[in-house]
Amino acid sequence: MTTARWEYCTVCMTREERKQQDWVVCGQDAAGLIGFSKILEAYGARGWELMILNLERSIAVAGFGGWRIEPRAYRATFGRPVEAPA
Repeated sequence: MTTARWEYCTVCMTREERKQQDWVVCGQDAAGLIGFSKILEAYGARGWELMILNLERSIAVAGFGGWRIEPRAYRATFGRPVEAPA
């Protein structure tokens, strides 16, 4: 029985209201990826599968009748199986 080996990649996705209205990826390898679904599609096309999405940063925003918490950054961890050498 063989055990599958995996490799992993972590990506920071941020959203700053002053700069953009959608999610973007930090880093050079993902320049131009704007929008949560576009980010997932781009990594999926390279064989990466989203394993977990962790909230990294949020802010409290005053609103009508109280406060609400808005996410500002997520850390996405992707994984994919490593092909065994022939």
